[in-house]
Amino acid sequence: MIIPELRHIISPDCDPPKLPPDPTDCVVYCQALIGPKDDQGQEAFGFYVVTPKHLAGQTDLGWARGFLIVPILDWTIVQHHLERLLATAARPTWREVGEELNKTLFWEFDNYVDAAEA
Repeated sequence: MIIPELRHIISPDCDPPKLPPDPTDCVVYCQALIGPKDDQGQEAFGFYVVTPKHLAGQTDLGWARGFLIVPILDWTIVQHHLERLLATAARPTWREVGEELNKTLFWEFDNYVDAAEA
């Protein structure tokens, strides 16, 4: 069984541990670098951290895949939610782990087709 492990959280918007000017009213794009526990390699899974206060100011809301909604941007809380998600994603192969996580996050290999398989 492949157990996914959080290696690092990065963000082009606000790299941890930095916080936005108002952590209660923000949306921040992040990538979780995740790899198989006790093995090398990692892949990026993208998502947005958004607060209800930020959402309340929006007039055109829609789908929510790839969004983690938290009352305040706190990197400890973000890490906690990622680790809870990873705890449910163990699968027999890494591809199956990626496909499971891709239901909630944006996997960098979403819709990837290996040339040998095409």
